[in-house]
Amino acid sequence: MLVVGAFAPSAALAHPCISETEATLGKSLTLHTGGNWAGAMPTFNELEHECAEDLDSYLYDASKVKTSAVGEPVGPVVAAAGYAIKNLTPVGYSRRDVPLTGDGSGVYNSDLAFKDNLVIAGTYEGFRILDFTDKANPTEVVNYTGCNVGQGDVIVYGNLLIRSWDSPNHTNAMCAGQLVGAGFEGIHVFDISNPAQPQLVKQFRFAADNPGLVGCGSHTATAVPDPARDALYVYNGGSSGTCEGIDIFKIKISDPTQISVIGRASNEGIDAKTGVTRVGNNSCHDNNVLLNVGGTSTSYAMCAGGNGLAMFKFDLTKAVTEEGSVEKPTQLWTQQMTSVTTGHSGSFTYDGKYLIYGHEPGGGSAAQCQASSTIINRTLYFIDPVTGQTKGELLHPRPQGSRENCTWHNFNVVPTKAGYYATSGSYQSGISVFDFTNVAAPKEIAYADPAPLELNPPTTGIVLGGDWSTYWHNGTIYQSDIKRGVLSWQLNLGGDATATQANAHLSKINTSTQSNPQTQLGSYAPDSQPPTITAAVDGGSFKVGAVGTADYTCSDNFGIDSCTSLVASGSPLDTAKLGTKSFTVTATDTAGNITTKTISYKVNSVEFPVAINASVEATMGLSLPGTLNFGAFVPGIAKSYEANIAASITTNTADTTLSVFDPSATNTGRLVNGTRALATPLTIKFASGNGATGLAGGPVGGTAAPTPLLSYASPSNTARSATLFFQQKIAANETLQSGTYGKTLVFTMSTTTP
Repeated sequence: MLVVGAFAPSAALAHPCISETEATLGKSLTLHTGGNWAGAMPTFNELEHECAEDLDSYLYDASKVKTSAVGEPVGPVVAAAGYAIKNLTPVGYSRRDVPLTGDGSGVYNSDLAFKDNLVIAGTYEGFRILDFTDKANPTEVVNYTGCNVGQGDVIVYGNLLIRSWDSPNHTNAMCAGQLVGAGFEGIHVFDISNPAQPQLVKQFRFAADNPGLVGCGSHTATAVPDPARDALYVYNGGSSGTCEGIDIFKIKISDPTQISVIGRASNEGIDAKTGVTRVGNNSCHDNNVLLNVGGTSTSYAMCAGGNGLAMFKFDLTKAVTEEGSVEKPTQLWTQQMTSVTTGHSGSFTYDGKYLIYGHEPGGGSAAQCQASSTIINRTLYFIDPVTGQTKGELLHPRPQGSRENCTWHNFNVVPTKAGYYATSGSYQSGISVFDFTNVAAPKEIAYADPAPLELNPPTTGIVLGGDWSTYWHNGTIYQSDIKRGVLSWQLNLGGDATATQANAHLSKINTSTQSNPQTQLGSYAPDSQPPTITAAVDGGSFKVGAVGTADYTCSDNFGIDSCTSLVASGSPLDTAKLGTKSFTVTATDTAGNITTKTISYKVNSVEFPVAINASVEATMGLSLPGTLNFGAFVPGIAKSYEANIAASITTNTADTTLSVFDPSATNTGRLVNGTRALATPLTIKFASGNGATGLAGGPVGGTAAPTPLLSYASPSNTARSATLFFQQKIAANETLQSGTYGKTLVFTMSTTTP
């Protein structure tokens, strides 16, 4: 059930948002009914900047605002604004000039939303739709001026555009040609299927100063899309400081005329820091959501407002009747931030590990970025969304002058897959881009800081202006300048090692077709681990002139995008000279994490060959019996006569072969008796022996073709024995002559390595 309050309209009260000249002329601003200023003038440092001016006030004379339907060169406006720039390049400009003072000075440019290349720019008289397809030459599709009250916070989903209305005091206020009615606060829903002709679909009153109606108006609105239920939920930030929580209502996507109030997620509870009930202002100025944290079904919602912030979680897969559903988010914690009076903005890292929290001391209309300003007033906080603990702080790095309104204002985290980066608008200090990958030591890496809007009479106070919002969208930085319009910028970091890593992270962003900076889609599991590089040669030693290869590999659990070096993997190493050699390998993973490793090796030895000689005379020796006797041959009987002889062989050569041949030119290989020779040749073979390998053996050959018997493959300092087998066959019909058959054979030892 929604908490319902009723407030009487406040009188017109002059406050520090107006200039000294305007105060002298007796002009004033009408403050928000039911707001922090209702009924009494707050102290200066409690003011909010959103000063919705009375339509009857000359400050709200929209006829003095100048717009341009086509893009203009960005250089002249940047030069005229006197920007000091680091690592940013202006690209495009869509003009909407708002007078610094006097007539029309309060018809501000406000917040931004994105749909593809369309930029929806809220204004205090409606909204503009700009086509930034050509970043350098944007065109104005429409300047819708038919909803002319309130700061015009905008969100977009599909073809629906929702504009917040947060100022109830305008009796003649109109939207789309219709009177909104006395005391109206709430939202207007437009169909922008034809961006050039927005059509009002539904006006939804959401204000507590009307009997029987609930709500606190709509100062800011955050989209929570749930297409599975045909629902676009809106987590609403009210206009009143006494509305302590997130008001939730639901728009039917298929029929956006059907809008229903769901309830309120209360900020009241036990303070995460003190352990007791949070006290003071628990309102929600702005709400941020991160859907599907780390790829899970859990989503986060953050409310920044009053003296601190609160964290909630919800699950889009749960039935809406359950606690912890999108309609009934569960509070994780709530807490007051020390010396904070106006909690303002937030943005999550896309892995859900950190929340950036900003506050707005002085309501945005004060000079709170001076060197003399308090530390707290200049500080941006990095908080653990689960525990509420502060993990890091960033002090505004560029002190501003006493006539420059300045605080951290509207910002978003860049949707990188690794590393943490954000862009912020900070009123008259302009654009800040910072790296908080090391959340304990964040640092600004780029800025575009304009000169003060006004330093000369007739005014001596602050002219409210500067950068309302700066957001990163699909690789381009968009800036909504309160007095000038919308500018686009390109980030151009330098070439040092830190910039190289940042550029790699920023080149791997997740892109989106539509983006409401307060609604963060595409959460992912973090990839904080850099890739690894391995090389077998690392730490190795080589001789001068030795052959080696530069083999290395790059690996990462999520995948490698590149693995590069001036020395290709597999190429020859430089070993030409003595010394310590090295080459560098750089690995980049698919999230943009970079590892650079220097592979070192030593060339630390040189070969000098020296010949050392000592000779050993080759020796070969063979000891055999002087004769071999088969005994008596018996005529008329077929028989094989066999005998063995033992040989003693000595050789110290690397290899040795023993062969035998018959030196006779006639009856070679046959035993002879006078002129008569046996019919069958004598056969000799290797029988056995230590260390010897038997060769073919067989019939004894002649001088030209000795019969190989055995070989040795190694030398020996001692004699080795071998048995040789001799065989002589006699046929039964062979005629044998009386006497002695015989033959003198020659044994030879030879080597291939004499």
